[in-house]
Amino acid sequence: MEFQDRNAGEEEFSQAIIENLFLLKDGSVVMGCHVVCGTVHRGDRFYYVDCVGRECFAVTVADIAVPKVGSVEKVSAGEENARQAAIKVAERVIGKVHPGHMLQSEPEEVIYKEAPGWDAITACFEKRYPNQKIPAHFGCYASYKPDEMGPLDGISVYNGGDYFHFVTYGLSELYEKQNGNPERSGYGFELTLKLKKEGLENPALEVRHICSLLQMIAGITVNNGHQFTPGQFLAMGQQRGLDAASKSAITGFITKEDDIGTVESPFGKVQLVQLIGVKAEEIEQMKNKTMTPAQLAEILKDGLTDYKR
Repeated sequence: MEFQDRNAGEEEFSQAIIENLFLLKDGSVVMGCHVVCGTVHRGDRFYYVDCVGRECFAVTVADIAVPKVGSVEKVSAGEENARQAAIKVAERVIGKVHPGHMLQSEPEEVIYKEAPGWDAITACFEKRYPNQKIPAHFGCYASYKPDEMGPLDGISVYNGGDYFHFVTYGLSELYEKQNGNPERSGYGFELTLKLKKEGLENPALEVRHICSLLQMIAGITVNNGHQFTPGQFLAMGQQRGLDAASKSAITGFITKEDDIGTVESPFGKVQLVQLIGVKAEEIEQMKNKTMTPAQLAEILKDGLTDYKR
């Protein structure tokens, strides 16, 4: 297929947030997108960008489909189907593209060709999960605020068998040393969470929802400077469950050190602080000091966030 750089020389800038990925039998990838500005045409050359300066490469829009209509020549921001555009690309990009990143009509400069801090975290998880070199990954637009960048550069999700194991990237220094403390990388920690698979009615939705929660919790640190350490509890300020359907009894979290431990990054230490979902009555006990987070963590020994508990 020949592509056309339709927007070259034109003022219109087109951009779509990748929200879902679908792998077809022929090995090609369809991206479920929200077109947020401009227009995407079949045959256009677009650029896949990760929005944090690490990745940018060209792709060809092989086809576009929208609900109730099927294949279309183009889709524009503001149209009824702009939030549900299925964009198929001609190139084989499986493992190279992720939800929460962008397709856009103009390239972006690759600022960081290396990410030593990021790689140090990944190496620890690859040691735990040696057969998962390409885990599920969600970019900075997989956020609790639709169409807005979250504070994290990304979140990876490993398959732990009975659970999904999440780890954040962005609270520590990923690309270069910036703070003046050689012993600590960035804020000195990243967040993790283990979500129990059993009882999940829609695992894909719940995984995406946890990513949104992690973006929101990371915002507490980025916006207010709060330091998460083991032995704390976090009341999320709501009575409804934290699952996607708000049906569970889980309304907050306690923290402990993830059993993977502390990452020795080139930029300093990164403690992996694990969040464990807890019930409203347990939060009240901790507020009233009739139970400590450490005591509750001992009761919840498996460390899993269990929506059916």
